[in-house]
Amino acid sequence: MADYSPTTKTYFKVEVDGVDFGNFVSVSGLGANAEVSDDMGGMDKNPRKVVGKVKYDTVKLVRNADPRDKVLKEWWKTVERGNPEQKSVSIVFMDRDGVTEIQRRNLFNAVPCGWTVSDLSSTDNGVITETLSLVYENAEWA
Repeated sequence: MADYSPTTKTYFKVEVDGVDFGNFVSVSGLGANAEVSDDMGGMDKNPRKVVGKVKYDTVKLVRNADPRDKVLKEWWKTVERGNPEQKSVSIVFMDRDGVTEIQRRNLFNAVPCGWTVSDLSSTDNGVITETLSLVYENAEWA
């Protein structure tokens, strides 16, 4: 029997243009769907399924806000100014030791499509988080 140990979802890191941003606390939306259409050709009694274009889900990156780190805010500003800058983003899956890379999902030509900050409250001691939503043109597992 194969030695199998599931990957835990707590060991990951996010790289933007090759730079490790170690303070992300969650990543969601790493999904994709392909368009499927029916092809009724020739003498076929049953339609054949034809797989078409792939549509990637919007990825949401959540991190603890750091007012000194302006890199992601500057990236968002390129969208607000009407000249969105494309970057490469990698979601890196790490082994249980937190050091060894198992696999990565590379997102190409990523552009922010949303930026939010958590609610502020004078009665709550929680950590401020910011969420950056991304769309991208292509992806690969590496």
